[in-house]
Amino acid sequence: MVARRQETFMTSEKGPNIKKKQKCKNCEGKGLLKKGDKVVKCQRCKGTGVR
Repeated sequence: MVARRQETFMTSEKGPNIKKKQKCKNCEGKGLLKKGDKVVKCQRCKGTGVR
């Protein structure tokens, strides 16, 4: 039990808390949209795929 407590303490000491970037809902994170026959950049995320 003591080892588990140390492990949980050590994991909280690791680097800063980095949040995962959310995918754009319009293009589902791809950055591209299919309009008819053409493939165009997503207008919401400007082709990045990230919100």
